[in-house]
Amino acid sequence: MTCPLCRTFSSRFSAGEDRPYHLCPCCGLIFVPEAHFIPREEEVKRYLEHENSLDNAGYVAMFQKKIDLLAGACPSARSVLDYGCGYEPVLQALLERQGYRADVYDENFFPAAPPRPAYDLVISTETFEHFKTPAREIEKILSLASPSGFLAVMTRFYPASADGPSLADFDRWYYKRDPTHIVFYSEKTFSWIAGHFDLRIVYNNREDFIVLQKKPAAPAKAPGT
Repeated sequence: MTCPLCRTFSSRFSAGEDRPYHLCPCCGLIFVPEAHFIPREEEVKRYLEHENSLDNAGYVAMFQKKIDLLAGACPSARSVLDYGCGYEPVLQALLERQGYRADVYDENFFPAAPPRPAYDLVISTETFEHFKTPAREIEKILSLASPSGFLAVMTRFYPASADGPSLADFDRWYYKRDPTHIVFYSEKTFSWIAGHFDLRIVYNNREDFIVLQKKPAAPAKAPGT
């Protein structure tokens, strides 16, 4: 089975919830094979069941905590894209309250192309775990960021230690029980992403939130130097 992120041959790691999980030895991604993806209509129906609104105090508090972290990790950011915002763009509203220029994109609910050519910051919250083609999605996201722009990702890192993923803990892990969650990341995975896409990690809470930045292109050398 080929890893959908780095294209390395990956072997079966675990099984549960009527589907197998494969582990990539190169980038550390754990993923569900395509044959076990649920139909898109069912996927969208499940998204609509989430209580993600400004009336959900816990949801709003979670976002506000992340916004406060971003103010320190990427203080120069002014224009923001919420990539994978869901059916109600709560994060956009909170960002705009704090003076950011915020737009949204979601394949299912806000599919129109983002209006700005490039953003200082692209945020993806609880979206990366749904990517059927993560390499392609990351390329698309980075194309929407400015040359030195930031990418902030919120997704649960799977249980792991210095020796790698913990099979026993993964088998008990609640996060994999959602049938719309089909790819799972670790610090190793994001280190691979940073290296492959020429990014640097500027913040990592080692649990569920990481911020990366595009490395500025090296200045071109003058002829004859």
